[in-house]
Amino acid sequence: MKYIDTLEAYLACRSNKKNAVSTVKFEINYIPLLLQLWRDVNNRVYLPSRSIAFLVKLPRLREIFAAEFIDRIIHHYWDLRIRPLLEKDLVETTCNNRVGKGVEAAVNYLDQAIKQVSENYTADCFVCKMDMKGFFMSINKPLVKDITIKYIKEKYKGEDAEILIYLINVTLSNCPEKDCIIKSPWKEWSKLDKSKSKFFIGSDYGLTIGDLVSQLIVNLLLNSFDHYVSKELGFKHYVRYVDDFAIVHENKESILKAVPLIRAKLKEVGITLHPSKFYIQHYSKGVEFVGSVVKPGRIYVHNRTVHNAFLAVERFNKTAPTPDSLENFRSTMNSYLGFMKNRATYNIRKRLIGSIDEEWMKYIEIPEDLTKVIIKQKYLKKNIIYKNLKNQKLCNKKELTKCIREYTKASNC
Repeated sequence: MKYIDTLEAYLACRSNKKNAVSTVKFEINYIPLLLQLWRDVNNRVYLPSRSIAFLVKLPRLREIFAAEFIDRIIHHYWDLRIRPLLEKDLVETTCNNRVGKGVEAAVNYLDQAIKQVSENYTADCFVCKMDMKGFFMSINKPLVKDITIKYIKEKYKGEDAEILIYLINVTLSNCPEKDCIIKSPWKEWSKLDKSKSKFFIGSDYGLTIGDLVSQLIVNLLLNSFDHYVSKELGFKHYVRYVDDFAIVHENKESILKAVPLIRAKLKEVGITLHPSKFYIQHYSKGVEFVGSVVKPGRIYVHNRTVHNAFLAVERFNKTAPTPDSLENFRSTMNSYLGFMKNRATYNIRKRLIGSIDEEWMKYIEIPEDLTKVIIKQKYLKKNIIYKNLKNQKLCNKKELTKCIREYTKASNC
């Protein structure tokens, strides 16, 4: 690994998280920290740090493992090398973890597919929606490690291929549940099905939800499945977002005959279809898909999504604003508002903002279009940290680049 590669991964990691507390804390001493990371990787002694484990309750109870910032730099190192290759292989309607796509694109693809197959709502067509059971926790880690390494050996031509394979081995062999910092009360885990927790499923199974590499591996793992459904089975009107996927076709029987084949194809990578989340019906009745309801000529935000947004505000209203809770509040609200903003939801967003307690409103600002929550500058935790460290000199990007240039020249790294 070249030192400049470490810098590139660091800058990619911090690009969308400049205000995050973990970014600020790392930035204080990031030249020596990056140097140490570079040495550890090249000396093959890098090991992931302890993750933070906690539970989130909405939209449903889920277990999250948050990686340390330095480990997320390694994740971005992966991403910068694998993503460009994978983008060339993915089908157009694979929508998760791709630039310019996402939930919005998945819903729009489905809407356009229905419109096209039904000949602008004048002919019959059917929509089949399926879900994969316990998806992230059912993923076999040794299997995805072999798939990923094989993909690198076949596709990647960079001179750091051996380093990349080493990091893939280290990352996918890591078991964060064996040594982590638990933030949620342990008794809360009793409410979570054991099949959905890394603490109970065994070390060979389960990818952490939310990690960049987990999202990347999902597309790598299911790429052959996407091509199988859309090309070999001939369902060109197919869309997938993570473990949710939908097929639109003019013939209901053709879809039903393909279900056993779809089930068998998923079984090849250790994934099973959810038995109770299978849905097929005429397009005119509408279809629920990744938080939206698609009906002829219109798309709605699902009532469950709206309900969860109001529950989230209610939960925050019962607590006092702190630097940490403000960051969490902003993240939660902007997730819901960002999802709603492209639908006819102005009145819903207005009611949602109006339900925020006055105590919280003192700390935030809301633009006129009601599309996001902004923490006032003086209450940003990042700024509080900077203020407390005002006597310490923080390196900027220009200084770091100069340092790296000098270091590279001296050590030929």
